[in-house]
Amino acid sequence: MTPAGIQDRIAPLLLCLNLGLAAPALAQEFQPYPSPKITVEQYANYAKKVQDSLGDSAEILQGMNLVAFSDMRTRTFYIFTTKDHPAHPAWITRQMDEEGGQVHVKQIGYFAGSEAEFAKLFRYYQERNVQLQEEVERRNQ
Repeated sequence: MTPAGIQDRIAPLLLCLNLGLAAPALAQEFQPYPSPKITVEQYANYAKKVQDSLGDSAEILQGMNLVAFSDMRTRTFYIFTTKDHPAHPAWITRQMDEEGGQVHVKQIGYFAGSEAEFAKLFRYYQERNVQLQEEVERRNQ
């Protein structure tokens, strides 16, 4: 399940994400760019690829100006800012793996807007990762 606070599933997210056009993709790369600082065009192209391949999983994170997509096969979650988010354009990708009762979360992110605002968003999800790991540990005791 994507992060807490998700209430509505909304399919027509192209307007919400303010995306440009790009060719469809069959799979998403976890790390599509070598550096977290990207261009607005790179953001739009990658967001479009995720929308094309995972659009049915799209969920609005109410009150957060974020849209999340999930790939349950790979347990990967893509969280994109919308135009009203202070870090826009930016996204965080989280991939979860559970082994021996322990959850491991790989996280990466990219931004074409404010680095300071992106850093806040990135830290927020790092904190969520720790909470998730602690919850799983408690559940498995």
